[in-house]
Amino acid sequence: MAGRIIVLGEHRDGQLKKTSWEAIGLGRKLSAELGKKVCLALVGSEIDGLAREVSGRSGLEVAVLANHHCRHYTPEGYCEVLVEFARTERPYLLLLGHTYQTMDFAPRLATMLDRGLIPNCVDYRSEAGRLLWVRQVFNGKLNLEVSPQGEPPYLVSLQQGAFPASEENLENSPRVEHRQVGVAEGTLRRKLLEVMEAVQTKVDLSQAEIIVAGGRGLGSKEKFQLILDLAEALGAGVGASRPVTDGGWLPKEHQIGSSGQTVTPRLYIACGISGAIQHLVGMSNSGCIVAINKDPYAPIFQVADYGIVGDVFQVVPKLIEIAREMRP
Repeated sequence: MAGRIIVLGEHRDGQLKKTSWEAIGLGRKLSAELGKKVCLALVGSEIDGLAREVSGRSGLEVAVLANHHCRHYTPEGYCEVLVEFARTERPYLLLLGHTYQTMDFAPRLATMLDRGLIPNCVDYRSEAGRLLWVRQVFNGKLNLEVSPQGEPPYLVSLQQGAFPASEENLENSPRVEHRQVGVAEGTLRRKLLEVMEAVQTKVDLSQAEIIVAGGRGLGSKEKFQLILDLAEALGAGVGASRPVTDGGWLPKEHQIGSSGQTVTPRLYIACGISGAIQHLVGMSNSGCIVAINKDPYAPIFQVADYGIVGDVFQVVPKLIEIAREMRP
């Protein structure tokens, strides 16, 4: 059906990436607001099992764009398949998670469709029936509103963690549509020879279910050990505000905010963090936010679901004690 919202799902090893679940969540929200149907498109070969699983969990129809050349990702193969699909489908909007793979092929896809691409969006708003997409510039100091011009489809990629994921099991019967899509001979210029896993040296907080983050209020690197102890007791990841990493208390990869990581854990505990806007943009979409700060007027309380006005050196040890008693 022409005019649908299409979410382009990114997958690997039989699993849909979290960024794609976030795109599904926004797609469903836009579907309700705009009165347009939403569908997930998966490119690949032998992915029927994944398609049925995702359809059952999301309640969406899943279009499998099948081609044996796309068993492994290449930008040429994906673009050829998606261009043919888009010209047949004539969608209103193409939503993608903003990943390295997306930025490898999405500009090429936009060029082949003769359309613009609005990358790395963190928010949107509707004005007079059109969507205005929000991108952050100058390290998150300014928000830029961008409106697509011309006829659809419009291509938009979403910053990881900027929108809540949609993973609920709606107990729907899977709806999977198979489309065999051709790729012209001579199109593929690259061939996958081997997949090598890189050594993980960077802290990836995007997958953490619980994050304990500390700020300048801890006072020193030695006192920051309290945050590490709480994280260990909860089995959580460790985050920090910029003053902590600038001061050398933690490596830079633990920083959360506009110049660090964007996270959406189920539980985010902010300890001694005042709540500068640069930090809030990196964690405000967390499922549940608990803030601990002795300043009752700290900005962090404006986004917190639960606020504890008190000294972190008195509150956190009690939380550690409770967490250790609760864990098996």
